[in-house]
Amino acid sequence: MVDVWYTDKVVHGSGGGKRLGFPTINLDPSRFIADLKEGVYYSLVMYGNKTYLGALYFGPRLVNKETKPVLEIYILNFHKDIYGETVEYTVGQFIRGVMDFENMEELKKQIQKDVEKIKSL
Repeated sequence: MVDVWYTDKVVHGSGGGKRLGFPTINLDPSRFIADLKEGVYYSLVMYGNKTYLGALYFGPRLVNKETKPVLEIYILNFHKDIYGETVEYTVGQFIRGVMDFENMEELKKQIQKDVEKIKSL
């Protein structure tokens, strides 16, 4: 059960999710640095009085050789550009930890598995 909602403004990211076919909203990860285990989570996102299912990722993008954690959410069935707008979101059930990938195709396959698991919850 999810009962904590966070509010944050959507910021520009690197565009990597969009290139993979999984565009994400990027948020400020600083509130979770000490408290949240890095990895993928079930998430809900509220925007424009609608609630959407999401796959939240908190951690470094190892496939890009990054070490600094990011906070991004792939929102299922959502196709709007909302940079600079405010959303509310939850951090729900933990799905998996951070993984490194040899290439973007492997990452894409894993994201699809994560999304299917989130849909089944």
